[in-house]
Amino acid sequence: MTVLGDDIFHWELPDGNVIGVNRFKIDDLLLLLSEFPEPVLQIGSKSSIIDNHGGKWRKIFSDKKFVGIDIEDGENVDFLHDISDNVSRLRKKTGIKQFSTIICSHILEHVKNPFVAADNLQKLLRPGGKIFVTVPWVQGFHGFPDDYWRMSFPAIRLLFEKLEIIDGYYSDAREEFGYRLKYNGKTEHSNRTCRIERNLFQFITDEMPEQRIFEDAEGMKIKLSKMYMPGMSVNLIMSK
Repeated sequence: MTVLGDDIFHWELPDGNVIGVNRFKIDDLLLLLSEFPEPVLQIGSKSSIIDNHGGKWRKIFSDKKFVGIDIEDGENVDFLHDISDNVSRLRKKTGIKQFSTIICSHILEHVKNPFVAADNLQKLLRPGGKIFVTVPWVQGFHGFPDDYWRMSFPAIRLLFEKLEIIDGYYSDAREEFGYRLKYNGKTEHSNRTCRIERNLFQFITDEMPEQRIFEDAEGMKIKLSKMYMPGMSVNLIMSK
């Protein structure tokens, strides 16, 4: 199901192996995700900054049986449920024992115990089912209702060690483009490929206008490292 995209860089290593970078439009990937089977479960479905306009994911799966859960009631929420809670309670609420597709986008950084949440998600996923997980790798603090974790590709693989990886990529803050790292032509996000990340991505801005930090301040800002990046996520699509 991999979107082809364009191979935009490659480096030949001294040992003859090659590390490459592939770029693709995330909208092209979403078209393929929309073909995943029902029923579909979205974790953290309440319409917000991330999933606004009545539910991005519900629209993507508009022709599928779709269930949205959240810890708070609101638009696009079908059932109140904490994914860290016992899965039997969710099964009773929805009448569905397992789901064919699960969307867990920008959620695990807000969960107190991501290991429990990941275990529950694996229990809720049908054999052969697929799960899409997005977590921030670099992002400013954002409490929904709190903010605990930043996760790498190895961290997500550790959380979902029972699942098989189908695809993985970095995404920019606007989620317009995805970037896959490749090793000898095959997608791979491991220690030997991810080590190039610090030299691959850079935070670039136009000259920014002066902004006051607080009402009683004189516009003083704390200087940050030039390596700081305001928004970057890791994404994995996995199968049970």
